[in-house]
Amino acid sequence: MTNPYGQQPYGQPQPGYGGSPYGAPVPAPYGGPPSGGMPAAPYAQPQPGYGPPPGQQPYGMGPGMPPGGGMPGGQDIPDYKGWAIGCIFLAWIIAIFAIIKSNEVQTHKMQGNLVMAKQASDTTRTLCLVATILGSFGYLVGIIFLIIGLAAI
Repeated sequence: MTNPYGQQPYGQPQPGYGGSPYGAPVPAPYGGPPSGGMPAAPYAQPQPGYGPPPGQQPYGMGPGMPPGGGMPGGQDIPDYKGWAIGCIFLAWIIAIFAIIKSNEVQTHKMQGNLVMAKQASDTTRTLCLVATILGSFGYLVGIIFLIIGLAAI
């Protein structure tokens, strides 16, 4: 017997909906990506222990690579931020420029511009070295004058 309203009897799957025994429509499977955006990428299963799978060399240790390799993404480029901050007590004017250059190192690394990050790192190191030498020389001269001044009393 057919339904005069064109519906399937209760509990029967409706065409195009995948069916539900409780009468609630269930949408048919859709072959496209989920509505939230791109489909999730499959993830590799974790390997037991640490390091690469057996038979593979770790990153940076393959043929033609320099010994020690290096961290991906320029993580091996130092920013000398601690040294630059410490130089405030030695030569604060130079230290301010060293801190600014140290921040540029991080900015260039985040942008992926490793050449500019290396140049900024070298400049930071040079500024810190100059501030350390000038500040140490200034403190040494100050201590000598203090000793001479106390001996004159």
